[in-house]
Order: sequence, then C-alpha cells, then structure tokens
Amino acid sequence: MTADANVAQVKTAPAASQATRIDRALEWLGERLNPILVKEARQALKSRQFLLAFGLLLIAAWGWSLIGLVVMEVGDGYGQTGPGMFIGYYCILAAAIGVFVPFGAFRSLAGEQEDRTYELLAITNLTPRQIVSGKLGSAVVQLLIYLSAIAPCLAFTYLLRGISMPMIAFILIYSVLGSIGLSAIGLLAGTLTSAKHWQVLLSVVLIVALLLVTWFAIWISAELVDEGDRIFRDQDFWPVMAIFLTVFVTYFALAFYAAVAQITFVSDNRATRLRVIMLIQHACLVAWCGWAFLTQDDEVIFALVGFGAFHWAIMGALMTGEWPELSLRVRRSLPQTFLGRTFYTWFNPGPGTGYVFASGGMIALMLTTWLVLLVGMNGGAAQNISDRVVTGVMAFSTLATSYVIAYLGAGLLLVRFVRRFTRTTLFSALLIQIMLVTLGTAGPFVVASVVDLQAIDDYSLLQITNPFWSCVEIFDHRNLPPETPVLLVVVPLAALAVFVMNLPAILKEVRHVRIEKPTRVAEEDEQIEAALHPCQGPVPISPWDVQ
Repeated sequence: MTADANVAQVKTAPAASQATRIDRALEWLGERLNPILVKEARQALKSRQFLLAFGLLLIAAWGWSLIGLVVMEVGDGYGQTGPGMFIGYYCILAAAIGVFVPFGAFRSLAGEQEDRTYELLAITNLTPRQIVSGKLGSAVVQLLIYLSAIAPCLAFTYLLRGISMPMIAFILIYSVLGSIGLSAIGLLAGTLTSAKHWQVLLSVVLIVALLLVTWFAIWISAELVDEGDRIFRDQDFWPVMAIFLTVFVTYFALAFYAAVAQITFVSDNRATRLRVIMLIQHACLVAWCGWAFLTQDDEVIFALVGFGAFHWAIMGALMTGEWPELSLRVRRSLPQTFLGRTFYTWFNPGPGTGYVFASGGMIALMLTTWLVLLVGMNGGAAQNISDRVVTGVMAFSTLATSYVIAYLGAGLLLVRFVRRFTRTTLFSALLIQIMLVTLGTAGPFVVASVVDLQAIDDYSLLQITNPFWSCVEIFDHRNLPPETPVLLVVVPLAALAVFVMNLPAILKEVRHVRIEKPTRVAEEDEQIEAALHPCQGPVPISPWDVQ
C-alpha cells in the first residue's frame, strides 16, 4: 500500500509542478498587462450588455443554421449554397462587432466622464495613453470572443461550396480592422463631453452612424462574395487594398491619439503629435494619388485636391479651436534655435499656428498638384493630357485652396470674437466653422429664391460664396465656365485679406520663446528619469572600485 502511494505521488508530482508553472506564468502575464485592460475586460465580460449580446449572437447563429439550411435546400448535393449562408452568418457577426463592440467602447470612456470616476484614474501612475489603450484592448477582447463564436459557422460555409477560404479570411480580416477602427472612434466620441444631455445626443448619433457603417460593410461583403476569387486576380485590387490600409492606419492613429489628447491634463502639449500624424497623412495622400495619376488615370488628380481640401478643412477647423495661451509646461519644451523655431513652431499648440499649418498644407497640396501635373505631361498615363484639362486642374486646385484658407480664417476671426464673451472648445470652433460654411452655401440659394427662382438652377457669380458648387462647376466644365476669371481673382484675394487680418494674432503666438525649468521641476525630472532608468551594475564608492 505504501509502495502504491509513492508511485501515485511520483506520477502526480510532474503534473502539479507543470500546473504551478502555468499558474505562475499567467500571474506574471497578468501583472505585466495593462491594468485598465484587465479591469475593463473583467467588467465587460460580466456585464449584462455583453451576456445579452453574446446570447443573442449564439441564438441568431443557431437559428440561421436551421432556417438557412432548410430555405436553401442544402440537401441537393450539387448546389452552391455557401455564399447565401455566409452572408447570413456575416450579418450576425457584423451586428456584434460593428455595433455592440464600438458602442461598448464609447460607453466605457463616456461613463468615466459622466460618473466623474475618471479623476480616480487620473491620479494614478497610469498615463492617458495606457487608459485609452486599455479600454481599446478590452474592446478587442470582446471582438475576439464574438469572432470565435461565429468563425466555425463561417468556416462551415466553405463546405457548402460557392465561396473560397481566402475570401472568407479576407472579409474577416478587414471586418476585424474595421471594428477596431470604429472602437477607436467610439473612444474619441466618449471623451468629447461629460454633460449628460450631450452624451445622450452623441449616443444616438453614434448608433445611427454604426448602423449605417454596418449596412455598408454587409453590402460590400456581399459584392465581394458575388465577385468571387477573380477579384484577387485583378491588377488594381491590391493597390486599392494598400491604399485602404494606409488610410486605416493613419486615421486610426489620429483617432487614438486624439482620444489620448482629450483626456490629457490641460497644461500638456496636446497638438504636436496630432499635427505630425496629419503631416504623415498628407504625405501618404500625395504619394498614392501621384502614383495613380502617373500610372493609372489623370482623373485622380481632382480626387487628390478634393479629398485633401476636405481633410485640411476639418483638421483646420479643429486646430483653430485650440486655446491661444501656452502653459508654462509647453513653453519649457519650445524649440530654441532659429531653424528649430522656423520649422517646428507650427507644430506648437495654438489657433494661429494651427491656421498656418492647415493653410500651408493646402498650399503645399496645390503646388504638389502642379508638379505632378508637370511630370505627368512629360511621361506616364497623363502624357497626352490636353491643355484644357491642365488649365482646369490648376484652376480647381487654386480655387479649392483659396476657399479653405478663406473660410478657416473667417472662422478663426469669429472664434476669437466669441472668446471675448465665453470660453470655446475645439468642437465649438468646429460648429462655428460648419455654420459659416453652411451660411455661405445656402445663403445664395435663399437670395436667388427671393430675387429670381430661375436663377437657382443656373450657376452665376451669386454662388461665389458656395465652395462646393464653384469647384464642381470647374470640374464639370473642363473648358472653364465664363465666371472662372472672376472666381480666380476674387476668391484668392479674399483668402489673402482674411489671412492678413489674422496675421497680428499669429505673430503673437509665434513670439512665444522657450523658458528655463525651475530648479524644483528640474530636480523632480531627474528623479523620475533615475527611477525609470536605474543605473546598471555596481556604483563605485571608492577609488579601488574603479577598474
């Protein structure tokens, strides 16, 4: 009996030691993980929202498995029912990862703002980036759980014929990326305001937007499934996917760091990192559109200018809402040298520097367009481009640039006027810009309806404040409408006048110089640096310790 007990003990000892090692490894991993990720994942997986959503997902997948197989008559051994079954399962998955996961991310951060519990996180050693990344990681964990539940059903559709495994994998990969991107946008929306009534409005807007995006994703997936594997053999498919990935990565980084900036304390520098990302986006846009223009189609040059103008208009509207005064913390990190101040001042926080940054981006876009056009005329797909198209592109880019500079400058003047009476935020400035553009667009129609109803349908100089119709008019009539000379004189002059009116405030921001750290702050920074990077190896305490 004693011998048998010893043998059993010897057999169980390796298993026990292995289990102990696994427990220690998991404990070590848990300690190294982001604590916000651990907390949020635990709360999310125990919440009623997740249990309800996961239960509905399983019930819907089970129900579609029964109903779909009966409706599509899978018993016919020669049918191809895989695509239909796949779209049914994908609708269930898209609802979970396209609506529930991003909205849960929104509520996780909006709840912290609404319940005033974010202050408890702010006083810990966790940085704003760790907080946002932890909540985003929790959304990814939920996404993977939903995906693991429905993935076997999606793989089952491959056995029903009609759809290939590469197509299934491709759609799932891009769906996961899309869900992560929507979760980052949800986190950004959760940081916009702490007022309950605004949170309710944001919730409604976000849900509607998520439903629309989910419907669009289902439609795109159905089109891809209908096309089949031949779409992978299209020579234009993979460049388009590379462009999509570029857009996703850059705008995901912008949304992520914008959320980080929103919850960063007020005296910190919130602008520089975001402006660097905007500059990278601008470079990627020019690179891809330039490649497409030189190798594919000359029409893409209009898309380059149009999308670039929209990008800089939105980014500029947000940057002009920044607070003009720099904190002492930011001023201690300003560039010192002449070259540093010349090139890096525009990355500093402030509405004036933001206005110049956006205006410079549009001017650079216009000049780059002309350069690409010049190169395309001497080689590539656009070498046979006509002089009329060249003139149209130059007029289109000049007019779009002038409209962006003029409206951003006018909005900045209005924001500065409003700040004399009340404090405005980034999104208050954005709202002012939207109202200004809306007034310039709708105003001519109101005037035309009062003066002459027939003038509404025809473009005239009355629409000179309408940036959309004016640019579209030049795009449609490549031979340039008769109003073009007046547009190309009045609109650039108006942009120049507005820029000059903003120049005194811009010069005031540019005059900010670097200040030295106080002794106490310098000592604290040295202590923090020493704690983060301790000295390696023994410290010599006598001459005989030095080798």
